[in-house]
Amino acid sequence: MEEANGDPSFLPNETVGLQLYDSCISRAKALGSTLALLSGQLLPIPNFDCRPKRQLLGIIGGMTSPESEPMAELLSVYKIPQISHGSQHPQFSDHHRFPSFLRTVPSRVHQPQAMAKILLYFNWTWVGLVGSDSGAFEWLDQEFRKEVGKNGGCVSFSKRIDGHVNNVGDVADAIKTSSAKVIVCDCYHIHFISLAKALQEKNVTNRIWILSTSFLLNPLILSREARMMLNGSLSLGIHSGPIPGFKHFLSTLQPATYPDNHLVKLFWQELLGCTWPGPKPAGPPTAQVAPNCTGLEQLTPAHLSILKLDDLPATYQVYLATKAFLVAYQNLRANSGEGPLPGGTHVKVLQYLKNVHFTSQAQEESFFTQDGEVPAVFDITNVHIAPDHTWQTAKVGHLDFRGPLGKELVMNSSAIIWAEGTGKNNTFLDYLCRCTKEAYCPTTDYDGFKIVASCLKCPEDQWPNNEKDQCIPKILDFLSYTEPLGMALAFCTTFLFLLSLTILGTFIWHHHTPIVRANNRRLSYILLCSLALCFLCPFMFIGHPVPLTCALRQAAFGIFFTVCVCATLAKTIIVVSAFRATRPDARLGKWARPSLPSAILIGFSLVQVVLCMFWVIGWPPVPVNSTEAGPTVTMLCGAGSSEFFYTMLGYLGFLALVSLVVAFLARRLPDTFNEAKHITLSMLVFSCVWISFIPAHLSAQGKDTVAVEIFAILASGAGLMCCLFFPKCYIILLRPEKNTKDQMRGKQHFQP
Repeated sequence: MEEANGDPSFLPNETVGLQLYDSCISRAKALGSTLALLSGQLLPIPNFDCRPKRQLLGIIGGMTSPESEPMAELLSVYKIPQISHGSQHPQFSDHHRFPSFLRTVPSRVHQPQAMAKILLYFNWTWVGLVGSDSGAFEWLDQEFRKEVGKNGGCVSFSKRIDGHVNNVGDVADAIKTSSAKVIVCDCYHIHFISLAKALQEKNVTNRIWILSTSFLLNPLILSREARMMLNGSLSLGIHSGPIPGFKHFLSTLQPATYPDNHLVKLFWQELLGCTWPGPKPAGPPTAQVAPNCTGLEQLTPAHLSILKLDDLPATYQVYLATKAFLVAYQNLRANSGEGPLPGGTHVKVLQYLKNVHFTSQAQEESFFTQDGEVPAVFDITNVHIAPDHTWQTAKVGHLDFRGPLGKELVMNSSAIIWAEGTGKNNTFLDYLCRCTKEAYCPTTDYDGFKIVASCLKCPEDQWPNNEKDQCIPKILDFLSYTEPLGMALAFCTTFLFLLSLTILGTFIWHHHTPIVRANNRRLSYILLCSLALCFLCPFMFIGHPVPLTCALRQAAFGIFFTVCVCATLAKTIIVVSAFRATRPDARLGKWARPSLPSAILIGFSLVQVVLCMFWVIGWPPVPVNSTEAGPTVTMLCGAGSSEFFYTMLGYLGFLALVSLVVAFLARRLPDTFNEAKHITLSMLVFSCVWISFIPAHLSAQGKDTVAVEIFAILASGAGLMCCLFFPKCYIILLRPEKNTKDQMRGKQHFQP
């Protein structure tokens, strides 16, 4: 404010001022103070403004999300801009609910990832999580577990401290009983003070704390127990920078300049160690009486050194918020002409505030993103207690999510000073982690603590034993002949293969009969042979996968089934073309030739053969081991190329569809033994099996995928054989009186 009012070119003929209220981190007090600001007096009158000569540009605050929420809901009604310098709850990014809310801190959505990056840097994979009841702990717990899990780690426990710290003892017990020595703390400093006291009573030490941005890292407001507990810890803080002119402003500050500001008097009293004349507060008598303050004392650099002016993150965020308000108002004035603006200025300021973009005197660029927050940039601070028992902090890292992927974190680990017994430069805790269920973790005991010396993830073909102290080979699993499922499928395969050979032998033995000669007996022989070969294919699926069977089994059943479907299609086309050719006006006579079946069979089958050759030669399926979590590893045959696999099935389905359509159209042709009816039924069965196979194959896991494919081969092959050949075998073997030329031509009718 002094900087703006002292520059005559910044806002000429106008004076900016402020009014301060302490919310005491209370929703009720924050809301009451907001109403007082809106009405212009301590006793608020809603919807009335008692400041005829003043204009409210906006409000800065609150510091925490719980106190900011009621403020934002109220200010959004009047479209009064609000800039919070500490509220990080993700809900404030909802501009439909909070249209006038902005913040100079990034949303908490970045913090789980930021914490996980710090843990990954130090290889800490077994951690605990403690948080305050801020309304977002459940969300943080879920997201934090997800981010830690990506790096192979896990969360030992997660505990929330309620608002009245009634359960702080339970939280301390969870920390004490857990073997995790690294604890992520998303707490308010008030809650951590109570937790530190409870931990000290339980004699819990040697913990490394990773503090979130919610923690106010100020030794003046922390208890002795809290300061000692945080020795050697790391704190993730909102990025702060230098405030030009701030040190000079404080060094020239005089209480007489702000005679009505009680905070300045308190500041003066605390910094100089004096007391203002007047009634003293009640309390125990002090050993030394402090001198009276005159207001004429001089502030020296020694006085200001205890303020840590180079590391004031909350102050820096307020500075950015104030600067943003003033720059937005200046831009509004520049576009609206000279002179004071009429009422409703805050609505116009809000529009300019969302697009404000400025560079501070420290050459740091500031702007608001589409979510109404500054870019996600964090500082990492190391906290330690010096040998002289003084509180020391130092920036040891930087995390900028605007940086390249994988290079967001820059850490100077050599500058970190760890507490005795917990440091990276101390062998007592050289590597703090706990193995996940897939890790190998040799452990040693040291000074009563179970300390993990190293942590190594087991290879994919190995699994940790029950004690989690060594990796043991996984049990190899595949669809074998010795298990019940493999035995049942092998029996069905053998039975159907022998049955197809039996039918083929029956047809050959009765090759001279009319029913065998009908519809091209050569096609019937080819169809039965290809079906027999199809029934042999499952033997390449059962048993230990080897490169040869993996490369051939998919292509083999694809080619054999293609021959089956092509032979069936050729039979159907022969029926149609032969019947149409007998009509006087037929144009299909030229198609009804002896070479037609061979052309259909060879032409359509050759396409599938070429496709499978490219597949097997270029991208052959090979044996692979499944990577599913568990004590067993399933040996399977990879597809080699999923595109070729589904192309092969698609072409087979296309041929089946064509055959189904042609047979369906020819089912009512006037013939005593019209084979098109049986072909229609067989193609329906075939199509239903393979359509249901695709979702079943995609949803199955492990060796179940092999069993599903074998079942599809056997079911579709058995459907073709039953529908096409069982009716003929019934006549050949059980009703030979119908197996005559006259009966085939419909000239005789026998009684059953």
